[in-house]
Amino acid sequence: MTLRRIALALIPLFLSFGVYAGDAEDIQQLLKSKQLPQALDRADKSLARSPKEPSIRFLRGIILTEMGRTEEGIKAFTQLSADNPQLPEPYNNLAVLYAQQNQLDKARAALLMAIQTNPAYATAHENLGDLYARLASQAYDKALQLEGSNTVVQTKLKMVGSLFGSPAVANTNSKASPPVKVAQISPTTKPTAPPTAAPTPVATPTPKPVATPSPAVKPSAAPTPAPTPAPKPDARDGEKQQIIAAVDGWAEAWSQQNVNGYLAAYGNNFKTPNGQKFSDWGKERRSRISGPKSIDVKVSDLKIELNDDGTAKARFRQSYKASHLSSTTGKTLILEKSGSRWLIREERTGS
Repeated sequence: MTLRRIALALIPLFLSFGVYAGDAEDIQQLLKSKQLPQALDRADKSLARSPKEPSIRFLRGIILTEMGRTEEGIKAFTQLSADNPQLPEPYNNLAVLYAQQNQLDKARAALLMAIQTNPAYATAHENLGDLYARLASQAYDKALQLEGSNTVVQTKLKMVGSLFGSPAVANTNSKASPPVKVAQISPTTKPTAPPTAAPTPVATPTPKPVATPSPAVKPSAAPTPAPTPAPKPDARDGEKQQIIAAVDGWAEAWSQQNVNGYLAAYGNNFKTPNGQKFSDWGKERRSRISGPKSIDVKVSDLKIELNDDGTAKARFRQSYKASHLSSTTGKTLILEKSGSRWLIREERTGS
């Protein structure tokens, strides 16, 4: 199963402003008619005149994807999201391409970035659900490899597969489990034709007397326990999920050395070290992030605490690896909501 939805919604957004509308419309027509080499040539010529035009760059990424040039498509959407971190569609398309390569961690991080950018982006939510179903399928399959007779896991695996029209079949040496039947109420006797004559009376046996227990030993009725009320869902769970997506997106942008995406995770009122101006601090961070040959940042043991003042505290272990340095430390981020996004207001290092 793969993520099946490449985002196309970005194009009408830009065409509504009339920006390079003629080129974009012509490229779209070539794309729809599957004239992919001609569409790519037209996009390249348009970008030669205006290299930063997002609508044409977006179309070019889709053309490369349709042509099966996946690595070039990933590069195109990565650069587009770096220059335009406010757009969720490039992140979604990156996730689709990563999933096709079975890079599921990268696909998940890209979808969380899309949702962090626009929490109402339904396509990214659907793709994230598909991705989690795929991860569940892999986990169930691994469980069956270790314990092939587990019929519960077999059923779960089939259920996940059936969501995508191709039920998964476990590769085990155990006999196939019987299909699960739905319980039904059945009559205790079979119906017969109506009798033509009155039935012959049957003698009723006289019941034997039963000794009545003494009142002294009469058991007392046990009190019926009161039903335990079902736990009510926490109304703030949705906010916590958005904060988790914000932290994961921040770490992924850092790992991808996507400086624009990384800086977009911080609010304008971010408390910079030593009281620096945000612009000066941003220049420092840009140099440090873009300098190493590679960076890998992982977040673990993430705990979210919502505060009464409208802020949130995210505490976690941060593992940082670069070409010149490796470290693991505790970190705390203080975030506050700005519009639909949770942005970092303060950053502390240490447990």
